[in-house]
Amino acid sequence: MPVDAGPSATDEVRRRNTAVVMRLLRDSGALSRSDLARRSGLAKATVGTIIGQLQQVGAVSERASESTGRGRPSTPVVLAGESLVALGLEVNVDYVATTTVDLAGRELSFEERPVGGDGPQLADVLRLVRDEVARLEAGGTTLLGLTVAVPGLIDRTRGRVVEAPNLGWVDLDLAGALSAELGDRVPVAVDNDANCAARAESLHGVAAGVNDFVYLTGTVGLGAGIVSGGQIVRGSRGLAGEVGHQRVGDERHACACGRTGCWEAKVGLRALVRATGIPLEPGEDPVSYAERVVKAPDTLPAIAEIGASLARGVAQLAATLDPAMIVLGGSFVPLGEVLVPAVEEALARGFTGPGCTVALSTLGLHAASVGAAVDALDDVYAGRRTLI
Repeated sequence: MPVDAGPSATDEVRRRNTAVVMRLLRDSGALSRSDLARRSGLAKATVGTIIGQLQQVGAVSERASESTGRGRPSTPVVLAGESLVALGLEVNVDYVATTTVDLAGRELSFEERPVGGDGPQLADVLRLVRDEVARLEAGGTTLLGLTVAVPGLIDRTRGRVVEAPNLGWVDLDLAGALSAELGDRVPVAVDNDANCAARAESLHGVAAGVNDFVYLTGTVGLGAGIVSGGQIVRGSRGLAGEVGHQRVGDERHACACGRTGCWEAKVGLRALVRATGIPLEPGEDPVSYAERVVKAPDTLPAIAEIGASLARGVAQLAATLDPAMIVLGGSFVPLGEVLVPAVEEALARGFTGPGCTVALSTLGLHAASVGAAVDALDDVYAGRRTLI
């Protein structure tokens, strides 16, 4: 609950009250000062002071007055913040992707770069971030935060990559390295790519408005972003969602983690390459590869094999988590005509029966970097960082 301490509030109270107002504008769109005061529980004078200060830093703007038919017309306030941005970066085996969003969550830029050779190295990531930050600052924008999405086990609290088998990263202090590169002017966070993608899907994708769903990445590896009650499920150590290493695969196939029998080794990108016999082209991302596989002759049996393995694992997830929706992302999307019916049939025959829908992601390889950029705004909207 906000604390109405007026214009002379302490810094902590001011941050909290400002965050309340900003969340209302983010979630509800244009609102008058009276509406903001009524919904927040703050005094009109406090709301007026907050709006004035946010206008000074370019975070909000006013629309033309709207007549309500009674009394003085209201003046709606909306989030602006085109010069206040957040940066999301996804690091994956074959590509890196960056997305910039403004304070209102509107996407300003997206770029995907192929990665060759031995995959992305820390030096490559640091160079990319340095270049992006320089570009943004040269354009006169203020960078509010940076979140990096990585496929693997992430200690979010410390900003460390515990293990990312497909990248070959182990016990990497990624947040520390980025902070050393950027200094204290940009808050840095690291999260799992599936969590970030699920966050994006819940706000801008096919799962918008769905409070309980599971997003499956469908890149080189296989991870899950689990949303329950509208919140990302992280588990006791932040490691929830590493479903690719469930033992529902084939013991004959080794996983990048060094084990055998992992689900990822049966349904991930390497499994699709092995099943079809179609090699990856240099710099080709998972979605582009899957699109090429679908168009190739005589690949239906191989895709159906992937679909059967995917369906078995999804049925187990549904019985355990009871989601309202399963979202298939990444390379699964071009294969959807085969995969979706297979998963739907397995869910219908499963212990929990029908009731969970299956959907294809609408965000493509945008998902993780978009979600990472949105994550980078959280400190502002939670009141941990103030703009005024």
